[in-house]
Amino acid sequence: MAVTKGAVVDSFAKKVVVLTALPLEYRAMRRLLEEPRRVDHAGTIFECGRLAGTSTTVCLAVTGAGNDSAAVITERAINFFQPEAVFFTGIAGSLKADVSPGDVVVAIEVYSYHGGKQDPDGFKARPRGWEASYSLQQVAMYVDNVGAWAANLTQDSGESAEVHFKPIVTGDVVVNAPAGSPLRVFLDEHYNGAVAVEMEAAGFANAAHKAEGVPHLMIRGISDLADGTKQSTDRVGLQGIAAQNAASFTAEVIAHLTPADAPSGPESVVTEGGPNGELIWQPLDQPADVSWYRDLVPSSAYTSGPSLLEIHLVPVPVTNRVPAVRMQQLAAELVDLGRSGGLFTNLEHVEVQDSAEMIAVTVADRRGRSAGLAITRSGQRSAWEALPNPGLTYVLDEDHARERITVLLALLEAIDGPASPSYAPAAGIEKTMLVTVERLSEVNPNSAGLRVSDTPIRAEPEEAVTAAVVAGRGSELARELTARLIYSFRSPRR
Repeated sequence: MAVTKGAVVDSFAKKVVVLTALPLEYRAMRRLLEEPRRVDHAGTIFECGRLAGTSTTVCLAVTGAGNDSAAVITERAINFFQPEAVFFTGIAGSLKADVSPGDVVVAIEVYSYHGGKQDPDGFKARPRGWEASYSLQQVAMYVDNVGAWAANLTQDSGESAEVHFKPIVTGDVVVNAPAGSPLRVFLDEHYNGAVAVEMEAAGFANAAHKAEGVPHLMIRGISDLADGTKQSTDRVGLQGIAAQNAASFTAEVIAHLTPADAPSGPESVVTEGGPNGELIWQPLDQPADVSWYRDLVPSSAYTSGPSLLEIHLVPVPVTNRVPAVRMQQLAAELVDLGRSGGLFTNLEHVEVQDSAEMIAVTVADRRGRSAGLAITRSGQRSAWEALPNPGLTYVLDEDHARERITVLLALLEAIDGPASPSYAPAAGIEKTMLVTVERLSEVNPNSAGLRVSDTPIRAEPEEAVTAAVVAGRGSELARELTARLIYSFRSPRR
């Protein structure tokens, strides 16, 4: 189940990063996103939204001009979002007569032209280059061959725009010089295959290349001829047309990353695991700081009531707190989410506990019914419900617990809260005196065994998993949490 409102970084099976150098380029791409939402990381502001017509989340940022800043933001984005692919899109100047303003260049290779050696014989170029990811080149060629992307272009944007799969060159200066100028002659002599010139591709490609396993692609729209006429072409709006064409083509490539007839469920898309398919857990230096049920609902900590199964997702690291204004909105959204997800019925009265630091929505009655959802300002997501009670005892049945934890994890993943690259999952059982571990089908409803202590049973958040695992492999995560709970229950220390 996936109940999602708005565009949330970790709510979709696929996630990509798109970077631009200029605000003009950023706005061209942003127009193609649905309900983009701000995500701050290490001083950089991203916006993440669903690409229109797809289930893919695009995380967008401006790097600023130059290869150095492009490299830094590319590395930062890859490490934080752990995307399926990373793109750089924007404008460039043409170096060839047959590559015209409005055309799109897919950079199959990127060359940095500032590398070299100066000696008495003159400057000797020492080219450094990076090849675009083959898989993304193939998708881009498919998009061009199908040709549907151009149908979305306006007449002003050039419905006949051509796509060129050629190398580009990149340096740290704006090239706007006639064909016979020293720099243009140098580029023609040493980088004759390149058809466009710009200022960020080397930093982007180098950073993406070092992030092993992350496909990367540079897509540029031609805005000028880099021949001294840039000011006049800029005045007539060719920059905006070029940025729009590049953004449109980039969006179409993203939309075709997965074949249209491929399974779209998260279980089939997210395959984040080790060599044998097992989940990858990241050990933490110390357990994450989790607020358990008795912390979230302190008035219920020591009162009589059912034994509760509680599940928590603690963001790792805590990068940005939920704004107070957003907390006010979340109260109603959590109620709707609980009803649509089956945690609450449509007829039940839901209590709302609303404070500056925590929102909790709960259902409880005298018959032992208890369930709830919560989110804290730090971004922790929590859910709980009563264990089954077929007789005198509450039962922790392995199959039932795994099924319910899967459902609760899906609810938590669907909360429209702050994005986090990873979560430390925690599970617990509150009020354990009358809890037994056995199969529901074998429970004797007329007998009960008391535990010597009512101490909560807990699987502490000592390890983290990526947001993609939470979104796409919830049943496997639930299986592991169930096993940890049962081991904790049977431990002699309890």
